[in-house]
Amino acid sequence: MPVVYEEFEALKSFVEFTEEDEKNLASLADVVAKHGPALTDHFYDTLGSVPETAKIIEGRVESLKKTHRQYMVELTSGSYGNDYFERRARIGQVHVARGIDPRFVEGVMSVIRAGMLKAIAEEIDDPAELASKASSFIKLCDLDLAIINLAYSEERLDRFSEFTGMKRKLIENVITMPKR
Repeated sequence: MPVVYEEFEALKSFVEFTEEDEKNLASLADVVAKHGPALTDHFYDTLGSVPETAKIIEGRVESLKKTHRQYMVELTSGSYGNDYFERRARIGQVHVARGIDPRFVEGVMSVIRAGMLKAIAEEIDDPAELASKASSFIKLCDLDLAIINLAYSEERLDRFSEFTGMKRKLIENVITMPKR
């Protein structure tokens, strides 16, 4: 089963992702333009420093960097509807298909968060504005990570259902049953 847009909207509501967050993120486009390329380089240096992830990116780093730079630009697009969700869901599906361990996805999201928070702090002096825009950026990174993680969850449920022959709904019900 694919991850559905309604789950994304529910998560946005849960983390209180608002129009103010959208405006805050759009206002950070210049920060991404200025600092994004260096952050992308650091992102791939980090992946390249671990043998397990270095194998995955080997021979494709430059094309992946181009994709990552676009990803960074989209973080500050100001538009976080269905098209945004679909692009993020595809990212999750690609990571699942490539067999990338989700712990690395979580780890490198920290690289993005930390790098952008430093960049935002370099560009914004007002503490209240900095806090507001940093908060918006963190929320969006967490939403992105949730979408990617949902792709992993969906894949695991599908595999378990196929392997056992159990209906997916039964598996979901068992997983959500409270422990006694």
